[in-house]
Amino acid sequence: MLGKTKRYLEVIKVLLKYNLIPELYRELRTDYISNTDCTCAFDVENRKTAVKLRQAFEELGPTFIKMGQTMSKRPDLVPQPYVIEMANLQDRVKPLLFEEMAESLDLACICEYISPEDRNRKKTEEELKASKERRAKAFIEIFDSFDTNPIASGSIAQVYRGVIEGKPVAVKILRPNLIDTINIDLSILDDFKPVIKKVLGVGKKFDFDAFLREIREMLTREVDLRIEAVSMRRFEDNFKNVKNVAVPKICPEYCSVNVLTMEFIQGTQIKDIIDMPVPQSKKSEYTRTITKSYLKQVYIDGFYHADPHGGNMLVEEDDTIAFIDFGAVDSIDDELKKNMLEFYYAINNRDVEGATQGFLRIGGADPRDVDVCRLRKDMDDLIANQNYGLEGRQSDNYAKLGLKYDIRLPGEFSTLQRAILLIEGVCLELDPRYNIKTIAIPVLMDAYKKLDSSRGTALHIEFSTEPVDEKAELRATIRELADKMEDMGDRFLEGKQKESKRSVFSREFFLSVLLVVSAYILLYGDTFSWIGLLGFGVTVLIALITSLHRE
Repeated sequence: MLGKTKRYLEVIKVLLKYNLIPELYRELRTDYISNTDCTCAFDVENRKTAVKLRQAFEELGPTFIKMGQTMSKRPDLVPQPYVIEMANLQDRVKPLLFEEMAESLDLACICEYISPEDRNRKKTEEELKASKERRAKAFIEIFDSFDTNPIASGSIAQVYRGVIEGKPVAVKILRPNLIDTINIDLSILDDFKPVIKKVLGVGKKFDFDAFLREIREMLTREVDLRIEAVSMRRFEDNFKNVKNVAVPKICPEYCSVNVLTMEFIQGTQIKDIIDMPVPQSKKSEYTRTITKSYLKQVYIDGFYHADPHGGNMLVEEDDTIAFIDFGAVDSIDDELKKNMLEFYYAINNRDVEGATQGFLRIGGADPRDVDVCRLRKDMDDLIANQNYGLEGRQSDNYAKLGLKYDIRLPGEFSTLQRAILLIEGVCLELDPRYNIKTIAIPVLMDAYKKLDSSRGTALHIEFSTEPVDEKAELRATIRELADKMEDMGDRFLEGKQKESKRSVFSREFFLSVLLVVSAYILLYGDTFSWIGLLGFGVTVLIALITSLHRE
């Protein structure tokens, strides 16, 4: 009780510091017209309070950070400015000294005899400090080398760099005494349920117990690093035959509840690639790899990374995309996967009735309890935006639709939607012409093949006839060839006899480019396939003439 009372005072102190209670009550209950960019006067004003709430959550620690992150995927409950700001929550805090992490260093064994009298005696500050230093020293000695300055520090764990058997490793260590603080915070949130419901202005439609349960489950996974180790091995197995996608390998003999030791991935975060002078063809290639790998996670494996922001994906030197930080993962069962695939197909095929029925199935709703006529009209608007919207973000948020018609969507649906929006946001920053729909078609076709239903075969046949954006693919191919040609040319022309080699290289590479482009147009050009055939013939003719000329 003393611990809870002390924590209560800390929470109230932070809320008063940012004057949040009256401001939240006033703004979250205000009903006004907004837009996705949040540019109107009400949005701008609300954004100021949203920033304060984000700062307060960051100050209060892991439980409140998880609550904010959960709020960021619930635009059906909170205004858009808060959704946007909660998505910016930074789980970065001031690092603890390595000696202060001693209680979590459970890989180290300190063999020392302590008499019963000493065990029960209250230790002095000097004795406690000496004990922590001994444990820290024993932990460091496990490694060939170990840097006690963390390379990352969050409210849940700190990450260090070390070397084991000559190989660089990343070592994730939980902060001490986490579980006690989290349990107290969850108890306080449970006490605050009536107040939060009043502030949010929600009634029976909102299951606050499910909201808290989701936060509890997220935190439970993150405070036992063995769970994250299992997730990493599962991802590694799922992608063992996939090129250009990597997952850090764990070192199982150096893992425990509090410690996770894994391969150190050397690479550049995707969020940093966005502003780097990388050829656009490379960035477009990254978006295709990221999208295909993520759709595979969801619709084929049924097990996916639930927090795929730009800092949790790295680009290695060989252009491999590496996923990191598997504290937040989720799964999707076959029934929900099947319903979502059919729902996606209906949206893609502009089938309003099919999408409406699919949406009802996902939410487990009885059509007799829903105004289906109005739902069809709203679904038509969403499908129109999905298929005919301007360039930019194409994924739509169906959570608001669920709340409007009292359809309780599964938590997995909301989590997955937020994750896909994160993927799409990252990819749009890399390539403004990015379109998730074009890249998704071949992956979803594979997923349809695996559907265990009579509808699965029909969906695959129908979906395989969907038009692909050949022009977009052709543009990307030509851009990539141009960049490769420039890079190869620069390297090839170095050294002696530059002029003669430039001539040979230019001729042979020109023929290669012409051959690839002609073959592409021949295969996908439809009515213009004759151009590809003509280009193919010209390429062969030039190659023969060149060969005869050399002889």
